[in-house]
Amino acid sequence: MPELVPVLCAIISAVSAYVVARAGTKVQKEKKKEEEAAARREKESRLSMEMIFSTLELSYVTSLAVTGGHINGNVEAAQQKADKARAAYEAFLRDEAARAVATI
Repeated sequence: MPELVPVLCAIISAVSAYVVARAGTKVQKEKKKEEEAAARREKESRLSMEMIFSTLELSYVTSLAVTGGHINGNVEAAQQKADKARAAYEAFLRDEAARAVATI
């Protein structure tokens, strides 16, 4: 019987080490997923802000053009910024859709 005590202690230690290692791996995977989601939210926020700013600028120069009675270079520049922001946001949405499909 006394010979079994060291064996049992070794088995208990091995099982404990395995459980701790599995828990640590799970925590690391969850942390990585959270970081990736945070990065996507950050990118979406930046793109949204860019679109909002482009809309503001387009509205402003459009009002200037309307009050002046003609379209000028400011309107064209604002339209180009709005188009660029829209294209970047649509590309982001496509990337997110592809990522969602790939995880299914």
